[in-house]
Amino acid sequence: MLPMKIIDQRYLDSGNRYSTQPCLLSILELEPVTEAATEQLQQRLYAALPGLRRLHGLVGKRADEIPTIVELVQQTALELRRLALNEVTLGFVGVVPGMPGRYRMVLPYSAQSAAAPTLAMATQLVNAMLAGRSFNVKAGLARLRALADRRSKPRGTLMQTARTLLMSVIPKRTFAAPFLVPRLS
Repeated sequence: MLPMKIIDQRYLDSGNRYSTQPCLLSILELEPVTEAATEQLQQRLYAALPGLRRLHGLVGKRADEIPTIVELVQQTALELRRLALNEVTLGFVGVVPGMPGRYRMVLPYSAQSAAAPTLAMATQLVNAMLAGRSFNVKAGLARLRALADRRSKPRGTLMQTARTLLMSVIPKRTFAAPFLVPRLS
């Protein structure tokens, strides 16, 4: 069983209860993790993502009883966004009232298509490092960049690019009258 998993996510418009800009609201379910394991995790994360040390102040806490590991997941998501999308923002974490072991994470975004995958990658990275496994951060960052790039290009531009590519590969006579069908009379 994984020490943590995302059990719910919702995209919220700007000016919501949690943020003045559009954000991803996620609920993280966390199994208890020892302080020693959290310390070791933190050192491994700092080695894999050196910029993570600077992000401690960018995560706001909405309660005192939030475990350090929840903050580390949020910091990891912020650092992955910074590396993949060149985007720096604030994140917030809080408890889910009446549900022990569940925490609310708020991640503002500008590229919606990369918000949920960023948090998913952050939890996968943290879970892998807690288990002592390696994680290919470079490949994950490439996927996040591709998601953001693909969604940021207008659809018309992509269609025009595809059309141009097809025209160069397929002979022109194929396109002479694509919608004319011979009559059967």
